[in-house]
Amino acid sequence: MKRLFAIFLLAMFSTAFAVLEINNAQPKVHADVWKWVLDSTWQGLKKRNIDSCRVKPIYRQNPNSKGGLICRPRSETPYDAVSEGIGYGMLLALYSNDQKTFDLIYNAGKEFGLNFCEGWRKPADGGNTESGSATDADEDIALALIFADKLQKKEKWVSSSINYASDAQRGIDCVWGSMKNGLLCPGGPDGGWCPGYNLGYFAPAWYRIFKDFDSNKSRDWQKSIDASYNLIKHSNNPGYSIGMVPDWSQSDGRPGGGSYNAYSGGKTFFKDAIRVLWRVANDAIWFNEPRAKEFLTNSLTFIKSKGGPDAANFYQLEGANKGALLPATDKWTQFNGENNSNTWRYRQEHSWLTVGQWITAVMAVGDSADKVAWSKKMAEFYEYDVNKDKNYKPDFFGLREDPTKGDYSTSRYEDTTHNEMYFDQFLAWFGVSLMSGTWVNVVALLDNPVANTPGILGSPFPELIELPPEPPEPPIEPPSDSLEPIIVKNNARFGIQVTQTGNGLRLQSKSDVTWKIHNLQGKLLFSSSSREATWNAGNFKGTAIVSAASRSGTERKLVVLR
Repeated sequence: MKRLFAIFLLAMFSTAFAVLEINNAQPKVHADVWKWVLDSTWQGLKKRNIDSCRVKPIYRQNPNSKGGLICRPRSETPYDAVSEGIGYGMLLALYSNDQKTFDLIYNAGKEFGLNFCEGWRKPADGGNTESGSATDADEDIALALIFADKLQKKEKWVSSSINYASDAQRGIDCVWGSMKNGLLCPGGPDGGWCPGYNLGYFAPAWYRIFKDFDSNKSRDWQKSIDASYNLIKHSNNPGYSIGMVPDWSQSDGRPGGGSYNAYSGGKTFFKDAIRVLWRVANDAIWFNEPRAKEFLTNSLTFIKSKGGPDAANFYQLEGANKGALLPATDKWTQFNGENNSNTWRYRQEHSWLTVGQWITAVMAVGDSADKVAWSKKMAEFYEYDVNKDKNYKPDFFGLREDPTKGDYSTSRYEDTTHNEMYFDQFLAWFGVSLMSGTWVNVVALLDNPVANTPGILGSPFPELIELPPEPPEPPIEPPSDSLEPIIVKNNARFGIQVTQTGNGLRLQSKSDVTWKIHNLQGKLLFSSSSREATWNAGNFKGTAIVSAASRSGTERKLVVLR
C-alpha cells in the first residue's frame, strides 16, 4: 500500500508544543493538530480567566496577592471564583506542562481559602470566602498534586516551594473524610448535602490512584469505586440504559435531591451530570474497567441513535420524555450575565461543551469512524481557517458569532457571547485532551513507560488538505525504491521541492539553503547545508517540520509521514 505523504501549510504551527508529552498507547485521533489547539486555548484561558481577573474587586482584600484565581467572567456574579476552578485550572496547567501557573493557581487556592476542605466560592466583590467544600474540587486538586509530585520526582518538573506529595496526602485525607458509605458527599466532611449526590463528582479512576498513593492503607478506596458504580447503575436511575445520569441523585438512585444549580430539581442530564462521561471514560481508558465501558457503550448507542455528533446535547431522563432534549423554549438567565438579557442562552446546548464531553465516551468505546466524525464535529467549534485568515489562531473554543444568529425563536445562540467562557472552556479542553492522548495517567506511564502509538492521523480541519500525487517540476528521476513522488510545489523564493523517496525525503532548492527537519517536540532529526539533500527517515512515522533557511528568510512546511 502506498505510503501517504501529506503536506500541510505551516503558518500557524510552531516546532514544539507546550502540552505535556508522555508516551502512551491510549486511543487518539488527529493528535498532532489538537495538541496545538490545546496549547493555544490554554494561553487564552490564562489571559481571560487569570490575568484579567487580577484587576477586579475580588482582590481588594488581598492587594499584594500574586494572583492565580480562576475567575468566572460571566457567572451569576461576574468575576467571582470557585474552588472548582482551582482544581480544573491545576489539571489544565499540568497537562499544558506549565509548572509556574500550576503553582500559582494552587497557592491562590490556599491564599483565598479555596483549597481542599475549605471554602467553595470567593465573591466577586472581594468579600469573605463562602464556607462549605466543593468535593469535586478537592479530589481534582489532590489528583493534580499527585501527578505533579510524580513529574517532579521523574525530573520532568523542577523543584518547587510546594511539597506536592505532602499536600496531596492532605487532599486525600480531605476527600476520604467526605465519603459516606463509600459515596462522595458534596459540601465536605460534615456531610454537606448528603444524601443528595452529584454523580458528576464521582471519579473512580482518581480513587484507584488515591488508593496507591494514600499512606493510610486501612482506607477502603475500592468501596468508593464500587459504590460509585452501584449508584450510577441503580435500578432507580432512569438514565442508565441510555448511558446518562441525573444532575443529582438520592441515595436510593432516584433523580433529585440536589441544591446548588439544581435545574428541574436535578432530575435531568444537564451541566453537572454530563461530566460523568469524562470521569467514567478515564476509568475505561486508564484502567480498562468493564463497568465503565458498559455504561459508556449505552451512552454511545444512545447518541448514535439520535444522529451521532450532531446530537451532542443535554437530555431529559424521566417518563415519556426520556431521551428527549430539554424543552426548546427553556432559557437559562441566572448565569452568563444575569442582568444582561443579550447574553442569556437556551438550556438546550449543542456546543463545544457538550461535544467535548460526549467525545470522551467515543474515545473510550467508539470505533475509528466514530472518533473521526466526532473530531471533525469538534473542529466546527474551533474557528481555524487558514484560507480566511492565516494569522488568526483562536485562543478559545467556540464561535465568535452563531451562524444562525437571529431572535430567540430562530437561533440557539451557540457563540461566545452566550456562553460562560469558563465551564464550557474547561469541559471542551477535557474532551480534546483525552482525544489527543494528552490526558494520561501520569503516575502509571512514568513508572512503567510504554511505546507511543500515533492513533488516527490526519486533521479534522478541511483547510489542511492532503495534496494529491503529482509529477515533480522540473522532472526528477526518483530512486529505484521510490513510490510515485508526492511533492511540495515550487516555492517562489527558493524553488524548494520536497519529494518522497521510498523511506525518506529528497530535498531540493535552486539556491544554497540550510535544511533542518524537526519532530513536533522540537527534536532535530536532520540537518544539511546544501542545495540538495536526502533524509533517510528510518522507522520514523508521524509529523515532521521541514525548514529551508537562506539569507532572505526561512520557509517551513509541515509533513506527515505514514
